[in-house]
Amino acid sequence: MSYISPLLLAALLTGFSPGLRAQSVPGGPPVLATSLPPVPGLGEKPLTPQQLDNVAALGQVWGLLKYFHPAVAGGQRDWDAEFLRQLTPILACRSVAERSRWLSAWVAGLGPVPACLACAAPPNLPVRLTPDLRWAQDKRRFDAPLRQQLAYIQANRYQGAPYYVTQLGHSTVFPHEEAYADQACPAPGLRLLAVCRYWNILQYYYPYTYLWEEDWSRVLPALLPRFAAATTPLAYRHAALALFARVHDGHARFYPPDPLLEAERGAYQVAADVQFIDDQAVVVRVRQDGLGPPSPLMPGDVITHFGEASVAGLVQQRLPETGASNRAAQLNTIALNLLYCATPQVAVRVVRAGQPVRLVVPSVGVGTVPPAQPAVADSMYRFLTPDVGYIDMARIKAAKVPAIMKAFAHTKGIVVDQRNYPGQFVATYLPGFFLAKPALFAKFTERDPTSPGRFLWQPADTLNPTSPTPYSGRVVVLVNEVSRSQAEFTAMAFRATPHCTLLGSQTAGADGNAAFITLSGGLKTLMSGLGAYYPDGRETQRVGLVPDVALRPTIAGLRAGRDELRDRAVALITGSEAVRP
Repeated sequence: MSYISPLLLAALLTGFSPGLRAQSVPGGPPVLATSLPPVPGLGEKPLTPQQLDNVAALGQVWGLLKYFHPAVAGGQRDWDAEFLRQLTPILACRSVAERSRWLSAWVAGLGPVPACLACAAPPNLPVRLTPDLRWAQDKRRFDAPLRQQLAYIQANRYQGAPYYVTQLGHSTVFPHEEAYADQACPAPGLRLLAVCRYWNILQYYYPYTYLWEEDWSRVLPALLPRFAAATTPLAYRHAALALFARVHDGHARFYPPDPLLEAERGAYQVAADVQFIDDQAVVVRVRQDGLGPPSPLMPGDVITHFGEASVAGLVQQRLPETGASNRAAQLNTIALNLLYCATPQVAVRVVRAGQPVRLVVPSVGVGTVPPAQPAVADSMYRFLTPDVGYIDMARIKAAKVPAIMKAFAHTKGIVVDQRNYPGQFVATYLPGFFLAKPALFAKFTERDPTSPGRFLWQPADTLNPTSPTPYSGRVVVLVNEVSRSQAEFTAMAFRATPHCTLLGSQTAGADGNAAFITLSGGLKTLMSGLGAYYPDGRETQRVGLVPDVALRPTIAGLRAGRDELRDRAVALITGSEAVRP
């Protein structure tokens, strides 16, 4: 879990489907490639509120048919083209009644839906989540005949091999979503298709729909105007970012990073790292290795202005377009992108030791300076004291684990630094060295392949002992908002060991693996694909992992060059402070 396999990554980044709607359907006839129908007049003037509601209604019905209707879900029709084909008449509807009649006739034209006796049978595993289809029974938006049609289709859903979604291991894959990558800013109809495609994928294949703070059915009409008005490549990408942010998922971002957005943020970067502490942008590290110009910034500086903009203003501007599971993770993403600029130097205002200071800070061309080489003190593992070992999980290699554990065999404790993303997947290997007997450490939900929108509990994952002589000292795992996805999964495994303490602050809250989504214009994004929980069913999504000992760095500590979390971990191991039994 919490892992994108190289096979899946290669398949999805290179494009799972080779051409425009020309894939064959397992057990059925091939879908013939078609040219996309035009949508006359679309984009010439802003859509009216009635038209926006019409498009939202079309998008919702179109998505339900895509995944539920026996004449559609098997890939029998070019469903993207069908969406565009229906846009012209749906935009012309002047009332809910007229729209309902049109949609009802369209649904009926797909042919009869046979009764499905098996659809009512309960699944073999316990149900965690069922699809929220209240929108389809909204009397204000759909008339009675259409509501009855939609309810019947849901109850008698397609039971064959789905064309638009499949499974690769534990990963959900959407293999037949055309990218239309020849258009950096797609035509208006394809932009509306993009938001409707994304909305429906999340509606039926996102494991945490119950955690959304807003009604997902309202998100679609709320963002349609922005996609309709996004007439430039950058405006379209910013509309997509705003859409991703509404999911509140740490995986919901462009992947790989979008080159146009990277160019927009600037060709230069100040060679320093920033972390938000108490909502202040604090310098935590400054690169001073001689490979770039010397910087006047110092650890502990609080950046108040970058260029002409206040940091507080930049945060408020960027929050609505920053996808993350919680605010701490949002601020971490903003911090990672804060120090980019368009010039070789930039004016920066800081507060240093309580006094305002104006600086002119040099920047370096992005990609022109090689990555910093680790000093001895930054190696994969080392001794912090003769009795305390340290493991940097960012550099971990599975092949080195036995040597690490041999070196630390007689120490009082080990500090595991998980304030990063693991260098290799060792979540079910390294923690096993601290176990004498098997332990449950995580529980997951996976989509029910027979019922879109339904997620089923899977048997709890077990962590097994790795060594016949388990390590008996204390283990303190350091976490913060940088700890995301595989890092959180690994920390959960450590937490299942008997002498472990989590120290730090709330993690990113995006555990589990990631599923790729392709949108018009060649955009690729991610979402959490599995529901990840503690063995007793407690949440990890959004809330993240809550540390046993809460601690964040202080400005004074950064100014003094101390790693306060690491120092506290050493004190827990060697001193009198109690740890969780």
